[in-house]
Amino acid sequence: MKPARFVPRPNAVLFDLFHTLASIPAPALLTGDLSVPQILGVPAAEWQRRYYDEDILGRCLGRVVDAVEAMRKVTHSIDPSVSEERILSAVESRRRRFEAGLIGIEDGILGALDSLRAAGIRTALVSDAGADDVESWLRSPLRERLDSVVFSYQLGVRKPDPRIYEHALASIDAIPEEAIFVGDGGSDEHRGARGVGMRTVLVTRLAALWLPDAIPARRAHADWEFEDVPAFVEALGL
Repeated sequence: MKPARFVPRPNAVLFDLFHTLASIPAPALLTGDLSVPQILGVPAAEWQRRYYDEDILGRCLGRVVDAVEAMRKVTHSIDPSVSEERILSAVESRRRRFEAGLIGIEDGILGALDSLRAAGIRTALVSDAGADDVESWLRSPLRERLDSVVFSYQLGVRKPDPRIYEHALASIDAIPEEAIFVGDGGSDEHRGARGVGMRTVLVTRLAALWLPDAIPARRAHADWEFEDVPAFVEALGL
């Protein structure tokens, strides 16, 4: 990994969304809620594995787009006796948190995106997301600051599949050699970005709130590492 101070100016930057540009607050911090598995009364690790890690329904591929249906099917695959009342409560709790995360973007991150635009650097979002993850996207201040947005559930492919990066690059008329991918490293996204010819930046601050133990392994496919997006943009010397 190269020293952080040596980052050549790109013509385009592709960003991950969650834990990179947006941080979803923990239930207790935002609403005082229990976690989703606690609301449902199911084992947390198993629910996490099925809903997110393995995405057994293909939410992020657009195979299920209704939030209640997704919650019900995953939950009932663990415990068919969980009531509809609990399922609806879990959906609403999760919805509030994702809304807060997508709307309440840090000023520093918004300022960094504004700096890229002012410098004429094109930007695109490349996000592994289900429809239920981004219900509040139209109200996010990120939306107006990015030149293109690619959600995996709309395209039907997800990182590290090269097609999702290639689609985003084409949408902003960029080639891999002139672009940098910036993300927290989830979904093996840096390996995928390198595979299509992009240089890569690992950002760690937001991811460390949730999965600090995962960060060391994610450095393997990063060309540079920064605390967050503002630090990366500052290093470009715009």
